Amino acid sequence: MIIISKKETNEEYNFKDWTVNELRDFAATNNISIPAGSRKNEIIELLEGIVSHPDFVDRTKEENFEEELIVGEEEDDLAPLFKEDMKNLKFWHKPPYSTLLNIELAKDSDVAFYDLSTLVDKFFDKMLREEYINYKISGIALKTSASLHHHKINSVIKQEEEIQKQEKIEEMRKRARRRIPKTLSQPLRPKMKMTSKDELYEAMRAAIIETMQKKEKLKRRRLKREQKLEKRREEKAKANLPKELLKHISGREQTIEELHNSWFNKIRTKIKLENKEDTSFFDLIKLINEEEESSLGRKYEFIKMFLALMFLSTNNKIELNQDQEFKDIKISLP
Repeated sequence: MIIISKKETNEEYNFKDWTVNELRDFAATNNISIPAGSRKNEIIELLEGIVSHPDFVDRTKEENFEEELIVGEEEDDLAPLFKEDMKNLKFWHKPPYSTLLNIELAKDSDVAFYDLSTLVDKFFDKMLREEYINYKISGIALKTSASLHHHKINSVIKQEEEIQKQEKIEEMRKRARRRIPKTLSQPLRPKMKMTSKDELYEAMRAAIIETMQKKEKLKRRRLKREQKLEKRREEKAKANLPKELLKHISGREQTIEELHNSWFNKIRTKIKLENKEDTSFFDLIKLINEEEESSLGRKYEFIKMFLALMFLSTNNKIELNQDQEFKDIKISLP
């Protein structure tokens, strides 16, 4: 049978008989800060000053309960004593409010971690309803709640950072992951057929003919290229300008020879139509005036006509006669 009994405690503290470690443990349990490098006498003076205060509550005495196993006694005999002790306890000694007096216990408590604001509000509401407000316990609870809130924020940030790291790692794994390409469909191969001797000879004959035709085409192309090159060499040797260049120089889509022939045909046609033996230079000017509208074009055609007459006369295709200077020129065929 389990019996919970309260240990007997003395009102006086014999700190001089305690060791330094015991003094420090006592101070840590009661949330008393001891300066670093303090000697034993200084620690004793500090603890005696705090213990002598009327509002001091020794947490080692308030929560000092133990369980003892007693054989041969019934549970119902000591149950009323246990209930009486539980009734005398303050509300901050009972869960869940007791978690606010110990930071380590509060970190392990789901209520304090996930519903901290509600727990703190209820704690101070109950404290205000007490006959005497224990400011020390309230301060400890407030400090514990602040530390717990800070711990809660840090834990959430760490969890978020861990999640982001995992997401980055997963993304890098996806990028580095090799992808196996899909299999390509292969075309069906036709079945092999047995060929006869005649079919084999026919195929060889067709291949030979095709090869000879290709060679003949290549030969013809080669001969054409050689002919073009030879023609270009001959033209360069004659030092004659290409027709395209001559057309550009003459001003129209005509070469010089074509220009001479056109004027020769005009002169011959005019003589035949008029049934005369000759024509005149002024008559040709009239033709130019009828064909050309602009004055600049007439002057240009006049110059070309005069040059054509000179070349035709030099080549003995026409005869030019002029009785006096600055008079009309008679043009006749030889």
